[in-house]
Amino acid sequence: MKHGYNTSVSNENTTLPYDLIIVGAGPLGLAAACAAQTLGLKFIILDKAGACQSLVEFAPRQSFYSPPEDLEVGGVPFPLAADDKPRREDALAYYRAVVTSRRLPLQTWERVLSVHKVGEIFEVKTRQEPDGAWEREYSARNILLASGVWDQPVTLNVPGAELHKVSTRYVDPTPYLWKDCLTVGGGNSAAEVAMALCRAGAKSRMALIEESLEVCNLRPFVLRELKILVDEKKIEPHFGVEVTAITPTEVSLRSRSTGAEETLPNDFVFTMIGAVPDLPFLRDAGIAVSPEDHRPIYDPETFETNVSGLYTVGSMARNQHIVNGRGNAVGVVERIAAKMGASAA
Repeated sequence: MKHGYNTSVSNENTTLPYDLIIVGAGPLGLAAACAAQTLGLKFIILDKAGACQSLVEFAPRQSFYSPPEDLEVGGVPFPLAADDKPRREDALAYYRAVVTSRRLPLQTWERVLSVHKVGEIFEVKTRQEPDGAWEREYSARNILLASGVWDQPVTLNVPGAELHKVSTRYVDPTPYLWKDCLTVGGGNSAAEVAMALCRAGAKSRMALIEESLEVCNLRPFVLRELKILVDEKKIEPHFGVEVTAITPTEVSLRSRSTGAEETLPNDFVFTMIGAVPDLPFLRDAGIAVSPEDHRPIYDPETFETNVSGLYTVGSMARNQHIVNGRGNAVGVVERIAAKMGASAA
């Protein structure tokens, strides 16, 4: 197996199968692509939008929780000092540089519609996005799902959840000056949104199912900053509650322990309560999924699903952090290369 850069991408149906098709051009997909390129695999990356679309969805100037070296892939240095905290714009520029400097074979705005294994080969069907001007077919010996779950956010199932004031996406706090905003969720994303709204002059409240901030799954420095704003009464938390109804001017909460109800004035609701995979796609591919979170069931050592040759990493594999996920993605590619080298010997 030769080492070197493989940069060719065919726009026609592929007659010979790829060694690997990587679904998703986020940081983990790019880490896998760099490894595949170094190991001389014939591969392609497919993404339904542009490169690193999940990071595009971050709010402007949003900081990462990791230092720059933890975001690096493919041996390309991240051009920030180690003690600087990278922001969204820094990361997007960096990952664009990875794609261009390594000339990765990346097909963007091409949605993977289906993956089916026929014998030892996967048949992959895709469609141009956003308007479906064409469809293509590819074949591959291995598939790596690194596509994440960002485009299918969990929504509230309560009266009023369909109102325009309720959003699963947060872009910028500026429009919400002096408005009464409720952020639903107890994770890092919810905390970041609540703090950004507060700092931009909104009335910022939080609805959390957790009974305290200490039991929330928050990064230490996020928890520290959030507690300061709560202690200063700049953010109003409501612990151990769930949203029961939303109207154009109010939101109703119910205590999970006592059942007591309270109604708050409200202008906007941000539901930051996670996302789910495309369950029909996974089942159609024959992938076994967990009944708890509908994510693929996979070997924790190899990240291979029950479908031989089909792997998953990142949020599909319950790992949201780039620093760990990139190593998992590279490991998958190394095992694929070793397996293919053994079969060719």
